[in-house]
Amino acid sequence: MNLVAGSECGHDHLVEFYESEDFLVDTVCDFFAPALRDGDAIIVVATAAHRHQFAAALDDAGIDVSAATKEGRFLAFDARDLLARFMVDGQPDVVLFRRTIGAVMDRASAAGRQIRVYGEMVALLWDDGDVASALALEDLWNDLAGIRTFVLLCAYPMRAFDDEASAAAFKRICEQHTAVIPSESYSLLSDPDEQSRLVARLQQETSALRSEVLRMRNQLDLLAELAYVDSLTMLGNRRAFDLRLTWEWTLTQCREADSFVVVIGLHGLVALAERCGLAAGERVLRQFAEVLRAVAGPPDIVARIGWDQFGVLMIGCDASAACNFEVRLRQVLSEGAWLELAQIDARVDHASLQECSSPATVLDLAKSR
Repeated sequence: MNLVAGSECGHDHLVEFYESEDFLVDTVCDFFAPALRDGDAIIVVATAAHRHQFAAALDDAGIDVSAATKEGRFLAFDARDLLARFMVDGQPDVVLFRRTIGAVMDRASAAGRQIRVYGEMVALLWDDGDVASALALEDLWNDLAGIRTFVLLCAYPMRAFDDEASAAAFKRICEQHTAVIPSESYSLLSDPDEQSRLVARLQQETSALRSEVLRMRNQLDLLAELAYVDSLTMLGNRRAFDLRLTWEWTLTQCREADSFVVVIGLHGLVALAERCGLAAGERVLRQFAEVLRAVAGPPDIVARIGWDQFGVLMIGCDASAACNFEVRLRQVLSEGAWLELAQIDARVDHASLQECSSPATVLDLAKSR
């Protein structure tokens, strides 16, 4: 595999995405072997396991790694240790990076030797979950190419990009490199027709996955909505009401305008359900929900907060507004359009949010009056 046109290239910055360790080892061996045969130098910045595997593969390829090491043409460093030399406050420092890598390159380039570098520091940062530092380090390598001549190969395991959230960063990594080496599923196919078929299959799978992701997102949006909606009345449920009540109570503590909670209990509903069946009770609940929608104003938050209990959060109002709400409610209930509701007594209570010591006490205060 001829990875670069030749070592005379001022700056090639390659990246490989690999699925198996064997494919990575083969790529690195093919990357380093020509340089070592030509008397040039290589720099390996990798984990201990990979450094051992690379050296063994080069020996098998006929490269005398021991001799190259003695000649200063095979320089190997632990990726984690070298990374620690220029990380400051959790991010790569440009001055320390240039000083650290520059010193290594000065050793490698002695006698005019050209340099090839393999580095895993970016992959370690990615595995640590520090995507920002990994991308920043890729940029530092590219900036270094403006003042030094070298060829660089980076590598990331494909498993590092197995979630949708990594898509944008994956695209950015590809943009930061002059060439991208696909994983072995593609790279090891020698027949162009097979490669085209694989690309077409991957495109189909991508399209299918996008459709599935969109479907799942829609389902999640629906589930999220249902988590805050009472399925019987389609009003907000207790969870939604409590969240909004907490938010509004917090606001009333730092502004002049008050807000009120109105609590309506349907007395006699349980007896009706026992006498006429659950379906009759649920029908009354749906009817009463429609009454509340008709009476409540646009800014009011209406919710079913118990089996036979409703709450209305009246935003930015005073006690007279809460009293007027009760008047309007009883007027609508008396108009005769709600026949089954005639058998139900609606008890209406209210409380000021500013008078309550916490959101948790609002409903209790309203019921106690």
